[in-house]
Amino acid sequence: MPFRDLVDQRHARLLLQGALRSGRVSHAYLFVGPAGVGRFTTARAFAQALLCAEGGDDACGRCAACRKVSAAAHPDLRVISAGRTESGTERRAVGIDQIRELKREAAYGPYEGRRKVFIVEDAEAMRAEAANSLLKLVEEPPPGIVIILISESTAAMLPTLVSRSQSVRFGFIPAPEVVRVLRQQAGVPEDRATFLAALSGGRVGRALAAAAAGEDPLERRAEVLRALDVALRGDIIRLLDAAESIARRRDDIERWLDVALLWVRDVLVWQEAGDPAALANADAHAEVAAWAGRANPAALRAAAAAIEAAKADLRRNLNARLVLETLFVAMASSVPVRGRS
Repeated sequence: MPFRDLVDQRHARLLLQGALRSGRVSHAYLFVGPAGVGRFTTARAFAQALLCAEGGDDACGRCAACRKVSAAAHPDLRVISAGRTESGTERRAVGIDQIRELKREAAYGPYEGRRKVFIVEDAEAMRAEAANSLLKLVEEPPPGIVIILISESTAAMLPTLVSRSQSVRFGFIPAPEVVRVLRQQAGVPEDRATFLAALSGGRVGRALAAAAAGEDPLERRAEVLRALDVALRGDIIRLLDAAESIARRRDDIERWLDVALLWVRDVLVWQEAGDPAALANADAHAEVAAWAGRANPAALRAAAAAIEAAKADLRRNLNARLVLETLFVAMASSVPVRGRS
């Protein structure tokens, strides 16, 4: 994918294309930002431009080199990710053996182009041994080598590795842009695209993955609303059953909570503005309005905070069922609804 086809990330494009135009390409780059906003796609676009036979500040997309990059078959482009060990076990991070192999490959000149490009994913997760080994290569790179490190944050990275690399910052993508991509690239209807864009939190990769998986966000929302209604009605037995059912789907819980949080926030937005255009759940504005008419604003804000706390507890690997039970009980007691039976 050339730069011209990237979604947003104008700052990153300007910096990288400026380096291509000037010929002052660094030997090491650090792409920093949240997952799903286009860091890897931009790294591939940069690699394609670097290896393109026509040169310039963007890949032509037509030459043999560009086609090979698109097919992940160019001999001068290597992507290093955690993957699996030789024994078949899943890695948690890029290992020292992979970095040693990278260094062996870097010692030889490019096979076809003017440069060799290495993309290292999840650089923040590397252990100290692997990071220190990579640092030696970054400090004394062979000619024609470009290393692109991809990381969510620099906090856990080796400080000297960060300082020796050219930082390129990535931010969240505006919701309207995510909607446009979902509609044009994935053919998602507007109501679902709007909801998926809000649910993605500015991560176009996450939104596209959900669309590709055939996920029906409106069915998920209906399930969430049934559980929230149980919590609001204070039906403890059904509430605990709901928590157990959701907890069984461990990989689904965080998205479930995201949907719940969007709904609660939309109800608060409606109470303040009453504007369907301001809602993530714009297609369901009548139902949002009905909830807003009977919910206590202060208690809704408490519920939103409780959902955020539940998400944080899950990231700390606390027991999922216990987290959900605690959340539902808190919501049942802290979100009074007028006329609740």
